[in-house]
Parts: sequence; structure tokens; C-alpha cells
Amino acid sequence: MMRSSLITILLSSEKRTDLLLLLKEKPRTIEEINDKLDTNSVAILPQLKKLKEMGLVAHEDRAYDLSLLGKIIVRKMEPLVKAFRLLEDNYDYWSGLKSGEIPPGFFKRMEEFVAHMPGRYHGDDTPSAYREMTEALSNSKKVLLVISYPNSRYPDICSEHAKKGSKVSVVLTQPVFETYASKFKKELDNLLLLENSDIYVLDNNIIPPTVAVTDKMVLTCFSSGKNTQDENGSIVGFGEDAVKWGLELFEYFKALAKPFVLEPANSADFKQRR
Repeated sequence: MMRSSLITILLSSEKRTDLLLLLKEKPRTIEEINDKLDTNSVAILPQLKKLKEMGLVAHEDRAYDLSLLGKIIVRKMEPLVKAFRLLEDNYDYWSGLKSGEIPPGFFKRMEEFVAHMPGRYHGDDTPSAYREMTEALSNSKKVLLVISYPNSRYPDICSEHAKKGSKVSVVLTQPVFETYASKFKKELDNLLLLENSDIYVLDNNIIPPTVAVTDKMVLTCFSSGKNTQDENGSIVGFGEDAVKWGLELFEYFKALAKPFVLEPANSADFKQRR
């Protein structure tokens, strides 16, 4: 009975989930909890009472903190909650996936994925994700991109950093390539003329996430391929483990794509290597 009640307490209320994750950071007063969770005492005190009754939260010196049991449970619960929210926030993308569109080991490493990519941006905050990526790009020796949405910023980003000497490698979906070849011929021409850059194009039926990998950062955006990139979350990860994960994801899609080179007679035309 205790086990069933504990599971219900943990998973049946998003307020309680958010509260437990907040207290994982450090003890909080009721005022701090209300401020961080954008709530009020009338709404949050009943949740705190239930968590105290289950032995997950303690109250001492005006501050609420996780008990030892609470710390053990939240440490195990957090990756699962993040994974659920990642899937839920990007439901159109995940529900539309077909076999072979994501590396076989991806879901086995979902816990690692969400642990290394905690930063999230939504809607109007998308420019914040772009600024983060731009800052990380500025000093990077490599820029690796998988692009599934024709963001107009990417061609300039690639050209700029290739000219600085960074290794630039780009994997495009077929629709994105056609859009860029039509609207950004000059940028693509210039990019392919540089020895330190290359472009690959995926089969039309594969819709990968958009992935940007630098020396120190990974940014991932999920899109259903219906021109709705900005309504989905952008997830940013920093550090060696996050970059390793991003490199593996990039290499997976690069292996599925075909490289493109410029036609010698006409630099505005592209020829796919067979």
C-alpha cells in the first residue's frame, strides 16, 4: 500500500514534481518556493503537507528541504521526469519518427541525454538559444550541423566560421537543401569552395532533429518537419559528455547522407556524389 501511495504522490501532480525538483537544488522558504514556482501558499502548502506525510520533505528553521528518503527518490526520479517532458514537449516530432531516423542506441541513452542538456527555450525564447549557440560558435575549432528546418541564419553562420578557419560540416534534409540552394546560392557556393567545409544531404524521408555541435556545446531542436521549429523546445548542453553525445548523433546522420560538391562549370549548381 505504501509503495502504491508513494508512486501516486510522485507522479500524479506536476506541482509536487516541480516542488521536489526545486528542493533538490537547496532548502527553500515558502516565499522562495512561491517565487520560483510562480504560485502561492494556498496552492503549495497542501502539496508540502502531503510530501511531509510521506517522509519526502522536512521543515526546519522556516525552510523546506528533502529528507534522506526524498533525496534518494528524487535523484532517481529526475531523469525519468525530464525524459517524459522531453517527449511530451516535442510530441509531434517523436510520434512521427520512423525506424532508422534515430540512432539505435538513442533511447537507451535518453537518461544521459536529458542529464547533459538541461537548458530549454520555448517560443519567444528561441533567440536566447540562438545567442547561446552563437557565443559557443565564436571560439570553436569545429562547427557541425544537422539542419532539418530552413532557418535563414544558418548559411551565414556556416560561411562566417568557415572563413575563420573552423572545420564546418553540414548535413541537410532534402527540402532544406532545396530551399538553401534556391535562396542562398552564394553562401552555399562560398562554403563549398573552402577546403575546411563540406555539405551532405539526407534522403527526403528522414527528418532528424536539428543539431549544432561545437567544441564545448550541443544545441538540439526538435521539429515535425511542418515549419514549426520555433514552437518546439531547444535543448542546450555544455561539457565533454554532451559534446560526445552530439558528435555521435551528427555522425549517425552524416553516414546516412550523400556529400555534395560544386559543378566545375557552374559554381551555382550542385552535384551529388554517387
